[in-house]
Amino acid sequence: MLPTILAGIDVVRAVAELAFWSAVARARLRARGAAVGRRLRVRGRLRLHCHRTGLIRIGDDCRIQSGFAGNPVGGSERMAIWVGPGGRLTLGDRVALSSSTIVCMDAVSIGDGSYVGGGSRIYDTDFHSLDPAERGRPGNPGARTARVTLGQRVFVGGHATVLKGVRVGDAAVLGAGSVVSREIPAREVWAGNPAVRVRATPAGRAGGPDRHGALGLIEGGRS
Repeated sequence: MLPTILAGIDVVRAVAELAFWSAVARARLRARGAAVGRRLRVRGRLRLHCHRTGLIRIGDDCRIQSGFAGNPVGGSERMAIWVGPGGRLTLGDRVALSSSTIVCMDAVSIGDGSYVGGGSRIYDTDFHSLDPAERGRPGNPGARTARVTLGQRVFVGGHATVLKGVRVGDAAVLGAGSVVSREIPAREVWAGNPAVRVRATPAGRAGGPDRHGALGLIEGGRS
């Protein structure tokens, strides 16, 4: 009896937390001028910064997990979104983000149905100049930025890093811990540092899924 009661309490608490944090996130986003779609679901407190000249657009049915309760992968961190002056962050419909970090100083676009795993990083900037004479100057002159685009149904594995100027094709998979600094074709699995092609995704080859599939690459970096 007691386990059943405790399980019921956990369910009620989870539903209440989801409703509370979703309402808080919507209010904070809209206060910063964000366009927020329908049925945004957020679990946990977000770390959020958006410059007054920045723009955030979020599609319908998006999900954001922030912290350990939502997802143990990357759960020691909170979901962090930083949009700088003139930055444009766009999330399509049914995008799922989990305790990751997005820094948008130019433009970051994540397509419909894409998942960004726990502890991942998406940066559209170098943050600092390669020139040591510029690095110490106010405003980080010489820092380069370039748009990052994730297509539809992309899966970014836990703790992967996507760097400036990268375009990832539809239905591609980035393995856990990968560092991506070049274009990734559609329907391919890439992994490693620097990321290299491993195989086509199951949907991208005639033979169908193999016995191992891409799950190991997403969760633990195995091939």
